[in-house]
Amino acid sequence: MRMKGGEVRFRSSILAFGLLLALATLREASPAGAVRPRDVTFFFISDPHVGAEDPKANPPVTREGTAERARAELEGLLALIGKPGPAKRRAGEEDFGAVARPRGLLIGGDLTDNLEWKRFESVFPAAGAEAGGGTIPFFLCMGNHDGPLDGATGRGVVERNRAHEKAGRLGAISENGLHYALNWEGVHLLVLHLCPADAIDAETPFRFGKPGPGSWNDPQGALSFMKKYLRERVGNSGDPVLLLHHYGFDDFSLNDWNWWTPKQRREMVDAIRDYNVVAILHGHNHLADHYRWPDPQRNPDEVRRLFGPSPPADLRPVDVFSAGRRVWVFRLVGDRLRAAHHNGRDWSEGKVVSIPLAQPGRKRP
Repeated sequence: MRMKGGEVRFRSSILAFGLLLALATLREASPAGAVRPRDVTFFFISDPHVGAEDPKANPPVTREGTAERARAELEGLLALIGKPGPAKRRAGEEDFGAVARPRGLLIGGDLTDNLEWKRFESVFPAAGAEAGGGTIPFFLCMGNHDGPLDGATGRGVVERNRAHEKAGRLGAISENGLHYALNWEGVHLLVLHLCPADAIDAETPFRFGKPGPGSWNDPQGALSFMKKYLRERVGNSGDPVLLLHHYGFDDFSLNDWNWWTPKQRREMVDAIRDYNVVAILHGHNHLADHYRWPDPQRNPDEVRRLFGPSPPADLRPVDVFSAGRRVWVFRLVGDRLRAAHHNGRDWSEGKVVSIPLAQPGRKRP
């Protein structure tokens, strides 16, 4: 059948349009990993204690003064964006690279003292910070100074978490709105309040508080949230996982079992044993540090408390980062986690870390 010239041109246009649409669809369907490797930056600080006061200190600590200090420190760490990170220290290492605008700023607890939530919000507003050509959201974790969940800070944190959920920033959130997960290009970061336990251990000798419902030391179901997320969202994928909670594994955090107990920490070890938990972040001790836990060489007493005289042969210590003052800058690039600490003046000597995101043996069979 013969076609007129107009019909030929019309059908040719349809074919051309269809080809362009197919190519566009293929580009859209291409996985992000096929276009560019993973490269995610985030910042981690802890324990700003906005609202603390001590009139007997020299000079006196005032509530407004703590806010001013936190505001100045925030401005200082945001000024790192676009600046060079630390250079390589040893042969075979790579430079950290320029500090990119972070996907978020994580704050590891003790946000406030005296439940000064409004003063905290004046420094770390719900809208985030404008820097580096975009908005940087603040992701919060509560600490022991932040009071119970129904206090001013607890209510504010849950409201902030719900807003992140509504904005599509979270991979999951607990029913109580306190615990949540981020999924940044296949790296899962779980924020777990005080510690990954479900309830107060009745054996905790509360030197600084009282046990029972409503206590500031109630972990509020963090362990169950973590286990459910790992089971349902990570499974046997081997995806790298980071954990953030307030209490750590340093001498202060383990002091006389005042904060969390060996029973709670053993339940945590058992829960994460078969997953690729690459690093744990915490605050509480006001010290910038990098160490490993549970480590028979570094803390043999802790290993004995957890496992008795015979620790498991396949015990794998996890890299742990405590925040201290100023900021840890984390960069998840390709198959590596790079971390560097800035003390407000320069990059802290010895606090540049590079570890693999893929660790054999840490996934469910």
